Amino acid sequence: MIKIISGIILAAGSSKRMGKQKLLLPFKDSTILEEVVKTVINCSALGEIIVVYQSEEVLNTIKKYDVKTIYNPIAEKGQSTSLVAGMKSCNTKTKAYMFIMGDQPFINIDTMDAIIETWNKNPNSIIVPRYNGKNGMPTIFSSNFKQELMNVTGDKGGRDIIKANPDTIMYVDFCDTMAGFDIDTLEDYYKCLKKI
Repeated sequence: MIKIISGIILAAGSSKRMGKQKLLLPFKDSTILEEVVKTVINCSALGEIIVVYQSEEVLNTIKKYDVKTIYNPIAEKGQSTSLVAGMKSCNTKTKAYMFIMGDQPFINIDTMDAIIETWNKNPNSIIVPRYNGKNGMPTIFSSNFKQELMNVTGDKGGRDIIKANPDTIMYVDFCDTMAGFDIDTLEDYYKCLKKI
C-alpha cells in the first residue's frame, strides 16, 4: 500500500489555560506529548509524521523520535498557523492530512486506524471522529481541501471548513471518550492520571 497520508501533530500551543507547558507534564513513563508521538509513530498507514512546535523544550523532548519537526514562530496567532506550517512541509504527493493534537495522550492505534480506514473508503472526504456524539480529533482532510486549509486563520483550525462542507463529512463514532480527551487544565490532567 502506498502511504499517502501525512500525519501532522500540533504541539505549538502556549498552554494558556494550564499556566505551564502541558505537553511536557509526566504521563505514564514519559510525557503527554511523547505518548501521542509514540502512538502515531506506530500507525503504519501514515507516510510521514510532522510535529509542529514552538517551544525549544518541546523540540528537545521529541528529537529522539523518528519524526520531522517544524518550528512555528507565530504559534500565538492561533492553531491555524500550525496547520499551515505542517502542511507546507508535507510531501507534495500526499493525498490527505491527518491532524493530531499533542495533548490527547489516550489516542490509540485502533482509533486512528478506524479513522484512516474510513478515509480509504471515502478519499475525497473530511473524516471526523465523534466520541459519544461529540466531534473530536484526529481529523483527516482530503488534499482536495488543501487551499482552504492553507487559508484558515485564528484558533479555529479546520472547524469552519467542516461546517461549510456538511455533504463531504464522514463521521466515525466511538464510545471510548478518553481516546479523544484533550488536556487543557490541571483538572483534566489529574482526571487523565486517574485513568492510567
